[in-house]
Amino acid sequence: MRINLRNTRIKQGYKDVDKLANAIGISSSYYYKIEQGKRTPGIDLAKRIADVLDQTVDDLFFNQNLDEMSRNQKEQEVS
Repeated sequence: MRINLRNTRIKQGYKDVDKLANAIGISSSYYYKIEQGKRTPGIDLAKRIADVLDQTVDDLFFNQNLDEMSRNQKEQEVS
């Protein structure tokens, strides 16, 4: 799950996913899938999401993934 994306959405006042999805130009169900990590947006869509949420694509999508990869690698090293 992309927790950072969800938290940013709520922090920016988009508690209602329908409003955010409409602003981005996608369905709310597709947006939910992106937030849940079931779909990965292309760069154009990621940029639209970042623009609407006043963030960078890196902050919304990549920094969290790198943190998760680091955590998983550390857990494997300990095992």
